[in-house]
Amino acid sequence: MANYKYGMNLIRVSNTTSWSSLVPDVIKEFNMPMQNPTKKYPGVITVGPSWNITDPGGPVFTTSRLFESVEEVEDYNQAGMNQIKERSELVNSIHERCRSFTFVLSKILINAEYKGSGKPGVLSRTIFKAKVGKIDEVIRFLTSYIESLPSDASVPQLSEVRTGPIGVVRLVTGYENAAEAELGYDRSRSNWESPEVQKASESIESMTRNVSRILDNSI
Repeated sequence: MANYKYGMNLIRVSNTTSWSSLVPDVIKEFNMPMQNPTKKYPGVITVGPSWNITDPGGPVFTTSRLFESVEEVEDYNQAGMNQIKERSELVNSIHERCRSFTFVLSKILINAEYKGSGKPGVLSRTIFKAKVGKIDEVIRFLTSYIESLPSDASVPQLSEVRTGPIGVVRLVTGYENAAEAELGYDRSRSNWESPEVQKASESIESMTRNVSRILDNSI
């Protein structure tokens, strides 16, 4: 299992009228080097519905990159500010067709390990907002949940958001397809009435789940 320490998510909310034209361009950008063609950062790019059901924007494109150290994060950010002209022009063109774009840095607590029979086709992202002072309890609960999974089950990535709202924990799981993601949700939901989940719910302010299609993957 890879030992990544940090994850960076570039979250783009597309315009409703031009989102389909973004698909080939965001994939091209995902695979285009910033500066040094030999330096690559593993990651995945997805497209899915907006997290905010009241937001009139189009689908959300999320580019996730993984790093082995905070120094690699710094190198990536520096490269982004000095990227080659062709890539810079492509990024500007993409952002002109988006309502917004946001960078979110997370510290990885448990690395993901995909164990599906085929290539992962979708990512399930569940975002937990802990009540003030309760984030450690939420992390302990989710760690225990991951450790209790069957040995043949895929291991979700568990991370704590370090930029943006404080007290946010992310659980990200890869599945072969949307049907498998639904089965995973049903298995999790079947335990919601357990004493452990009921106790953990006292520390959680809100939960949001999103299932997105994988457009490209270099992990």
